[in-house]
Parts: sequence; C-alpha cells; structure tokens
Amino acid sequence: MNKTIKIGLCIILLLGLGGTGTAAVQWIKSSTQEQSSRPTIYPDSQLQDGEIMVYQFDNYDLTIVSFVGNFDFIYQPSQALSLKTLATESNYRYLINGSFFEASQEHAGWLSVLGQEKTPLKEDPQLSHIVQYNLNTGGLNFVEAQLFQPSTQETNIEFQSGPLIIDNNQVTTKYIEQSLNGLLPFRRTLLAYTEEDQRKYFMITENKVKLDDLAEYLLTLSVFAGKTLQVMNLDGGTSVALYSQTHPELNFNEAAILPILLGINREQR
Repeated sequence: MNKTIKIGLCIILLLGLGGTGTAAVQWIKSSTQEQSSRPTIYPDSQLQDGEIMVYQFDNYDLTIVSFVGNFDFIYQPSQALSLKTLATESNYRYLINGSFFEASQEHAGWLSVLGQEKTPLKEDPQLSHIVQYNLNTGGLNFVEAQLFQPSTQETNIEFQSGPLIIDNNQVTTKYIEQSLNGLLPFRRTLLAYTEEDQRKYFMITENKVKLDDLAEYLLTLSVFAGKTLQVMNLDGGTSVALYSQTHPELNFNEAAILPILLGINREQR
C-alpha cells in the first residue's frame, strides 16, 4: 500500500444515449429544449499551455483544465510530499487532489489496480459510482456502485467516488440529494469528459458551492456547448488543491499533502 501507483489513462468515450421509441424521442426533445433555454456563459479568462486549455470563471472561482491524452492516478497512503514538491520532482505539469480517503489515508471505497483489490467496496451514498477504465483499450465508464461487478482483468483500474452530478447533459438530482454533502456548500474537485471530442477536464472551485447549483452552472458554460458532458465529483473541502508548474497563478492549496492525486505529466505530448 505504500508503493506509489502511477496509471497512464487514455479515455475513449463509449457511452451512448440509449433507448428507442416514443419515450426516447420525448426525452430527447425535453433535453434539447432544456439545454436551449439555458444561457451560454463564456470564460472570464483563458490560456493555452501547449495542447492544454485552461478556463477560469469568476463564479465559484472555478478553474477548468481541459486536455486530450493521458493522466496519471497517483496513490500513496504514506505520501509525505506536497503537490508542489511532487510536481517538481516527478515533472508533472498539473496536479489536482483525487478521490476520497479515510483517516488512515487509504482510499475510501473500492480500489482495484490491475485486477488486485486494494480497498473494499463501501456502502456510502456519497460514493455513488465506480470510475472504471481499461488500460489496454483506454475505455472509461462511470458505473453505479449498486450495479458494479468487480473485474479481475489485469488491465483494469477501478476506484469508487461520487456522486455523479451530470450524466449525458442531465443533472443527476437523485445522486446529489442522497449524498452526504451534495446540498451543502463546499469547495469541489471534479473529473469530467465530453464524448464528441474525447477531451478530459479537471475542475476545482475555490469557493464553496452546492453540487446541484454547480451542475446547473456547468451546463451553461461555452466550454461544453454542443457536447455530451459527464461529470463526477471527486472530493472537496480542505482537500481541494491544484498545482501548475507552468502557470503558478492558477495554484491553490499547493502545500497540501494528499494520498490520492491526478496528474498530467510534463512529458505528455
């Protein structure tokens, strides 16, 4: 458990709308009408860092890091390095805090690495889904924890988190309302992707926000216009952190020492 696990993750989006017949047509019409009624909000500032785009919005002090390519899952319960130090020593361009962890610093809920269970499934309405991806195919999926079947494939990485807050451009009120802090204001860290262009997104809010309000806000942003958006809450509160080597003005809580991180390596092109 003390050994650092770094997993390069290339996300290929395979989720579809699903459904046929009149009910599906009505759902599509309703969804389209709802999206068209929302305003479009543009970034207050943005910058380009190679192939990475960074967008900032004054509302909720929201930062979005958008990229195509791999990112690493870094798990070390005995972590003693801050985000800043780890990024410098391991040459990460960007680091954010990862998923939930226990007081022991071990991952909270299911964690399986290459078919080997590290921590068990946890019955917790906060941890509504399993982030499941295959290193061989690059396939990524958010699976409801109650429906999840563990995999023994040696190419799979799976970790529990949540709640899921947006599924196919729809706010997932069910999961938000049943989670422990979904309707309370906290700083947030989220992981998202859009199907059409296979872009991934790290997000943090430096201001406190309820997840239902944040989900509705994300669906108004020009960054996601015309795309099919999936968003998972990762963690929040005092764990929220972001470090950028190339743009230190983006940094937030960079001295934090955390056992679970997501990172974009500087060598990625």
